[in-house]
Amino acid sequence: MGGGTQSTAQGYIRPNYGVDAGLRYDFLKDKAASLTLNVSDIFKTRVNDVHSESDFYIQDSWRKRDAQIFRLNFSYRFGKFDTSLFKRKNQKINTEGMQDMSM
Repeated sequence: MGGGTQSTAQGYIRPNYGVDAGLRYDFLKDKAASLTLNVSDIFKTRVNDVHSESDFYIQDSWRKRDAQIFRLNFSYRFGKFDTSLFKRKNQKINTEGMQDMSM
């Protein structure tokens, strides 16, 4: 009951560091096309380092996955995005309602 041995492992995860970066270049008429280059873990420092222990063992695991990934993306925007779709269309009704309340 009080102060027995632990039956589960306890531990911690050491800090995980990495640097990612990306560049984007827009071109064509109205900047309709773009090229994007992304690089993950530029300095190859991202590792998963875990320490766990119990009364019966001590375990340190170190894992490195997906060291560096380079992605080159091309995107093209068809047409023009219309932001007025998200604005209220019935501004007149809203202002009339406010005038009726003031009477």
